[in-house]
Amino acid sequence: MILVEGLCGTGKSTLAERLHRYLVQQGISSSYYDEGAKGHPASLNWHAFFREEEYRELLERYPNTANEIRSRAIKDGGSYLLPYREVKAFSELNALHAELKSRELCWTDSPIATFSEFTYLIQRQWARFAELASTSEKIYVLEAVFFQHQIHDLLGHYQAEDRQIEQHIHGIADQIADMHPVLIYLTHPSVREQQVWISSIRSKPRFATEKNISFMENRKRIELGLLDALAFPTYTIENVNLDWEDVFSKMVGAIGQLDNLMKFVEIRLSE
Repeated sequence: MILVEGLCGTGKSTLAERLHRYLVQQGISSSYYDEGAKGHPASLNWHAFFREEEYRELLERYPNTANEIRSRAIKDGGSYLLPYREVKAFSELNALHAELKSRELCWTDSPIATFSEFTYLIQRQWARFAELASTSEKIYVLEAVFFQHQIHDLLGHYQAEDRQIEQHIHGIADQIADMHPVLIYLTHPSVREQQVWISSIRSKPRFATEKNISFMENRKRIELGLLDALAFPTYTIENVNLDWEDVFSKMVGAIGQLDNLMKFVEIRLSE
């Protein structure tokens, strides 16, 4: 697994997808997922969260759609996750779709889950992904899902402390250890310059606000600290002059160890 992380504007999406194409050209089976990809194996975006009693009440309110709900629901302990993205039976009922959207686990302004519920469900999803991938020879290239969305939600919604964030990230890392992850962290020396630049490029003024710059500086501080504490290889690549070719070349160099990984995959599959 190759995890590509960094703040907004570091080129994560473009370079991660390019890295995926490079792997394919080298004859390596690879799957790429950006942060908002449909069918993402690790992300829980577009998943509504319900506790046991809330789930039962949902089934009672929508009896004609109950079988569809049951067939898609993911039960984990006393909680249920209901993926609803582009599900016709859900989107055709405006009230149901609005309710599911209001109960998003991630990518929401009004979190429903508690801190412990959020971290538990996220880590369990990574565990399911690792189990699914255990018999595959694919290399998974994932962008902005290991650090970015975890830490963004933990800071923004739960005001999590550094220690809590570290424990959560290590909890995920434990689940994917057998996938031999490699993390590539893209960065720029100045968070302020980076956010002002990406604000102008994407026409999103909020990126250049003092509030966002302060938030991103804190996020970067936390993420750089986590890099040193992870048990798998991490590579920090600075892009001072927006030289994308140079950054990509360094990314390719960072994954040179994949030769050994592919040999391991071949041995494991032959067994």
